Amino acid sequence: LVPDEAKLESTSLTSNALYYYGTYEVRNKLLLIEDMDGASEILYALRELMSKRRITKIFPRKDDRGVTRTIEITVNGPVTVAGCTTQERIYEDNANRSFLIYIDESSDQDEKIMEYQRKRSAGKINTDEEKKIKQLLQNTQRVLQNVSVRNPYAEFLKIPGEVFKPRRSNAHYLAFIEAVTFYHQY
Repeated sequence: LVPDEAKLESTSLTSNALYYYGTYEVRNKLLLIEDMDGASEILYALRELMSKRRITKIFPRKDDRGVTRTIEITVNGPVTVAGCTTQERIYEDNANRSFLIYIDESSDQDEKIMEYQRKRSAGKINTDEEKKIKQLLQNTQRVLQNVSVRNPYAEFLKIPGEVFKPRRSNAHYLAFIEAVTFYHQY
């Protein structure tokens, strides 16, 4: 449902991949990673782009005359990262910067999915309507404007103390409310 121009999709990422984008090329993008196992080399850089909103790499490079110079590359975020994995514990440092969404693997959900598949195969799903809804959601994202969102109730909102990494989780909780509010502008 995200417009193509707002996302970058990858099967895997090498340790230096993000550093060679343009300075602002990944800013405000959704990085979709099919399997986080294929991105293990770049998890630190991803975390920094999410939290610190930039990454910097300093390295030596020879110029045209053969003189070695120190080069600095900075890539600016922020970015949003969406990835799939079955190994949540391995990515604990990433998990506390994320909203974890677990798949519903119940037999009831299996039946709903298979029923949809059967109806689609039988031509009983209005795919034109699905495309219209997808287009509406993508276009809504395209016209959103930067607005300052202030929640007058934020001081009264509390998360349970037993939540994993409560300091970060609290900030995520408040940011999620702001994001929902942001989308309500249209």
